[in-house]
Amino acid sequence: MTTRRNDNDGWTIEESPDGTLTRFRVDQERVDWLEDHQRAILTEDARGRGMTLLEYVGWVCRMPDAELHVYRDRVMAGSGGPRLAAVYDAWLHARITVRETQMLFPGLRPGEPDSWA
Repeated sequence: MTTRRNDNDGWTIEESPDGTLTRFRVDQERVDWLEDHQRAILTEDARGRGMTLLEYVGWVCRMPDAELHVYRDRVMAGSGGPRLAAVYDAWLHARITVRETQMLFPGLRPGEPDSWA
């Protein structure tokens, strides 16, 4: 199971079971990078949830992987229908596009601090 915590700079830090640290933050300006059809699907679903597109994409990007996998499993089982499949696909594209992700790498030499890249 992945552990999460937030810092003061808007980064969400995740620790995987093997101890690897990654962090991400949502870059709202990247919403414009989404394809028009993806943005249209996300906008429609956001309206249905009473959210703006930016609020909704932020929610999608912060959704824990475990929750995302529940939807993935429904899509793979065919139980969500074509609408859920389209929304899920748009979610994946939003997470890849809008999230800025970094991994913590140990210092290269003894005494050098770890760095995010």
